[in-house]
Amino acid sequence: MPWPNTESAIAQCLDYNLVTQTRRLEEIPYALERQLAVQIHASLARGIEPFSDFSPAPRRYWEMYERARARLEPIAGQPVTVGPLLTTETRLAA
Repeated sequence: MPWPNTESAIAQCLDYNLVTQTRRLEEIPYALERQLAVQIHASLARGIEPFSDFSPAPRRYWEMYERARARLEPIAGQPVTVGPLLTTETRLAA
């Protein structure tokens, strides 16, 4: 089943309380990876461990994740190189 086109999409990172917004759902994985890359590089430039001062997302986002369905179709886009290997799993929650 195709994913709905939306006017905007918001992604909440669970392990680190980060949020990003895009115009289309299909842009979320790339935007989130880019935001994580920027945060990693900024932390390393300051000489601190990336995400060491971030707490996990609030519990309500974890609960939304648990109820959501996994996005199984491939996502077109350019990969983002951020140094350490990052793994993302995208789920749709509405």
